[in-house]
Amino acid sequence: MSSSTSARVAFATGITLLVICGVLVYITLTNFAASERWVEHSQQVRELLGQTESDIASAARARLIYVFQGNNDSLEQYQRSAAQIPEVLANLRKVTADNPVQQRSCERLEALVNTRIQLWEKSIALKQSGASEPAGQPEMTRQSVEFANDIVNVTREMTSEESQLLAQRRSSARAHFLVLIAAIAVSFSAAVLLLLWHYRRLQAELQAREQAEQAAATAARAALESEQKAYQAERAALASHEAARRLSARLLQSRDDERRRLSRELHDSIGQYLAAAKMILSGLRSNQADPRYQECINLIDQSMKEIRTLSHLLHPPGLDEAGFSAAARWYLEEFAKRSGLDLRLDIKDPPDRLPAPLELALFRVVQESVTNIHRHSQSESAEVRFDISEGCASLIVTDRGVGVPQEILARFKASGTSGVGLAGMRERIRELGGSFEVESGNDGTRVTVSIPLARSQESALLNGELRNQALAADQKS
Repeated sequence: MSSSTSARVAFATGITLLVICGVLVYITLTNFAASERWVEHSQQVRELLGQTESDIASAARARLIYVFQGNNDSLEQYQRSAAQIPEVLANLRKVTADNPVQQRSCERLEALVNTRIQLWEKSIALKQSGASEPAGQPEMTRQSVEFANDIVNVTREMTSEESQLLAQRRSSARAHFLVLIAAIAVSFSAAVLLLLWHYRRLQAELQAREQAEQAAATAARAALESEQKAYQAERAALASHEAARRLSARLLQSRDDERRRLSRELHDSIGQYLAAAKMILSGLRSNQADPRYQECINLIDQSMKEIRTLSHLLHPPGLDEAGFSAAARWYLEEFAKRSGLDLRLDIKDPPDRLPAPLELALFRVVQESVTNIHRHSQSESAEVRFDISEGCASLIVTDRGVGVPQEILARFKASGTSGVGLAGMRERIRELGGSFEVESGNDGTRVTVSIPLARSQESALLNGELRNQALAADQKS
């Protein structure tokens, strides 16, 4: 017999086994479901018997209370319970229609219950006749108790019958369950046979696989070429990212240079003009008695003070001469005086002068952080700490305010798009190879900056190169 013929025979045999197993499983499941329905049927009969006994007991108790105490609420309870009894008996007869023995018991039960209800009705009518001590009530109560015993005997017989049926049906259900397990085992065996058949088929296809491997090798070469192209595209993307980073650094540097230029212009030109105007105005002694004279002097003093403050905010002069630590302490002390914010400073002097881009970046973080605290945090105090340790510059600004809203903080951590202030600070620190983190909650906000000095030196050289290129381009233009 050829291999192809053997494979066809094995396949047909496996399919036949699966069909047989499927039929067995279907029959077993059907029988098992029928057994479960019979079990449920027996449980329903037992529940109806219990409900019948409960309603009869409730009606009997309410009738006794009404007859001996005259309680109208007990009469209403009796009428409700007595009205439910025929309905429950009808349901009981309906669910036992398949069992002649139970049907005969139902007939006996209905007869006894109807007779007892008639006896109750007579007792209630006798009570309602108005006689103080109606004759016949004790006898009716005795007869009611006898009927109650007969009813209990009938319900016990029916319950016993259903218990026997329930035991038989549970046994049948277990038997069907075992058959179901056997059918599943047969199905599993058939599946194993099919797997063996597939194994034989795989052996027959080994030769075809060799040809497929040759085709796969060709495809692999094509995939390698595609991967090389992807690698080249990735290198181009990295080059584009580096160009974007350089452009960002140049933009930040240009903005700082423009701030420095504006600061000098405000201080050297407009500030000098106002000082000269004050000197000239002070020389006009003949007009000093005029109230407008003093008003002009005050306006010029205020303008000079505002220009000096604006000039220092744009680019503090102490940053270039004294370095970050001294400039930051001066700025924060002045800011505390103007704003009323309680600032605690722990700013240590570095052993050596830091690179200019690093000092400027740290100073801008301090500026932006304390400004945000004053404007948004509702905090009365803040703390600024700066230190150099293990070749790393560390700056921490904390407050005790209401915190940054969670949606803004989440957006900043995900994409950095949470406003110009935070995004600008993070971009400055990243350009220097450092990290910028913001942690915020109901107890306040914490800004942490960490910059490796070695990386900042490289960035300083890059920024100096970019600045020189920009100056050269400006001179050419």
